[in-house]
Amino acid sequence: MKYSILIMLGLLIGGCAQDDAVTVALDAAEVDVVSETTLADAEAEESDTIFIEYVWHKEGANFSREALMEKVVFWNELIDASESDITTVNLLFPREANDNYDFIWVMVWPSLEAREAGAAYWTANDLDSSWLKEIEGVFSYDAADSYMFSATAQMQPSVANTSDVFENQFNFCTYAEGKGSSDLSDFQLAHAEFLQAYEAEAGLSGYWYTLLEPTFEPNDPAPDFIWLDLWSTTQEKAEGMAYFADSDLSTALDALGSCNRVGFSGLNIRS
Repeated sequence: MKYSILIMLGLLIGGCAQDDAVTVALDAAEVDVVSETTLADAEAEESDTIFIEYVWHKEGANFSREALMEKVVFWNELIDASESDITTVNLLFPREANDNYDFIWVMVWPSLEAREAGAAYWTANDLDSSWLKEIEGVFSYDAADSYMFSATAQMQPSVANTSDVFENQFNFCTYAEGKGSSDLSDFQLAHAEFLQAYEAEAGLSGYWYTLLEPTFEPNDPAPDFIWLDLWSTTQEKAEGMAYFADSDLSTALDALGSCNRVGFSGLNIRS
């Protein structure tokens, strides 16, 4: 990932390899890229790994939210007519403006084979030409600004998100000296206990998280791990983050390493 992934997801999901996704800035809150695994399940079942493709997009002279959603309808019609096995599609809108993109298109695939089959169909039917013509003047993207990651959910939300909006936060983290993967595992166990205590006090929530791995060779300096937090609403995120900031777990994270954090609002456009 072009270290901008750290900076860009750190600036978004930061600059990394090439794959398709789009980032948009919309007022929303949490992810519907559902996972049905617990921490133990995620470690035990390779089938629980999915692939998430992020493509950066820039707004054009004729961009508007209404125009964007019109193009979403057109794109979904293309996918409906194809043989693409896309699990979920979201739009991400940065909470802070970024010079590299205005929004991100996110495609979730059940496997690399499914992604390759979808790409092959798109190419064989020359759908790229139709799509580029359709979006001309509204928004644009460069194939070089496409980044794909494998993702394994580490827990499932206590309460399912029933809306199309969500909040997320990418954490691009580097271990402190002497720390490593075993320390991350210990932190995850402490995090599970922390969340249990938090929900016992504040009530069940739609929070969950997943770990991301780039499917490409990142440029240096690359993060040691990428932790993606997800919430159902902005309020849920704010309350959870405030509780975390005053906890021992926050101190434990500081001891584990340092993280660059980048937040987005999200909108589910296909599931």
